[in-house]
Amino acid sequence: MDIILYAAGIMAFAPTLILMYAVLRKYTYPAVEQPFFSDPAFFGIFVVGLIAGTLLFAVFTYLDRMNMIYAILFAAIQCLAMVVVLNLKRFHGKSDSVFYGYGLGLGMGCTMAFGTIYYYGTISLFFMEAEGSTVSMTGYVWLFLIALSYVLVLSAIGTTIGEGIARLRPMEFALQTIFVNVVFGLIIWGVFANGDALFIYASLFVALIVAAVYFYYVMYVKLSGVVRDVLRMEGKTRKDVPK
Repeated sequence: MDIILYAAGIMAFAPTLILMYAVLRKYTYPAVEQPFFSDPAFFGIFVVGLIAGTLLFAVFTYLDRMNMIYAILFAAIQCLAMVVVLNLKRFHGKSDSVFYGYGLGLGMGCTMAFGTIYYYGTISLFFMEAEGSTVSMTGYVWLFLIALSYVLVLSAIGTTIGEGIARLRPMEFALQTIFVNVVFGLIIWGVFANGDALFIYASLFVALIVAAVYFYYVMYVKLSGVVRDVLRMEGKTRKDVPK
C-alpha cells in the first residue's frame, strides 16, 4: 500500500472541500432561496480545474525545479491557463463567473497540492526520517502546510480572475494574479532550492501566511462587494447578498 499516495489525497482534498463549503454556503441554498451560481456548473468547472491542474503539474515535473526562471514562468502560466478556461462569452459580465473562478482555482490548487505532496514526499530526504524510509510525522505536517498554501492561493487567484472576466477586464486582473502567484511561487521555490532546515521552515510559514492573507482578502473582504458590483452592471438588484 502506498501510504504517501493516500496521505496526499487526504491532505489535498480535505482542505479543498472544507474551503469550498466554508465560502459557498452563504451564497447557495438553504442560506439563500435563489443561489448565486449553478451547482452543476460549479462542480463542472471544478472538475475542469482538476484536469487542468493535473496537466500543468505533469509539465512542472519535467522542468528544472531549481531554476528560478522556470518557477516564475510556471506561476504565470498557471494564471494564464485560468484566463483561457474562463474567458468564454458565456462568462463575460456575469456575477456567477466569480464563483466559477473559485471552483476552477480550487480544482487546480487541489491537484497541485496532491502532486506536490506525492512527488516531494517520495524523493525528498527532508520529509523522511532517513534515506530509504517513509515520510516522518513532521514531514507530513510540512507537506500539509504546502498543500494548504497551494489550495488557498490558487483558489483566491481563480476568484480574482473570475472577477476580471465578470467585469470584462480579464487581463488587468490576470496581471494582478500573476504578480501574487510569482511571489508565492518564488517562496515555494526557496523551500526546495535551499537545503538549510531553518530556511525551509521559514519559507513554508511565509508561503502559508501570504496564501492565507490573500485568500482572506479575496474571499471575505472583497467577494460580497464584487458580487454586488457585477449584479449592478447586469442591471440586477439583490438584497440577500451576504455581508
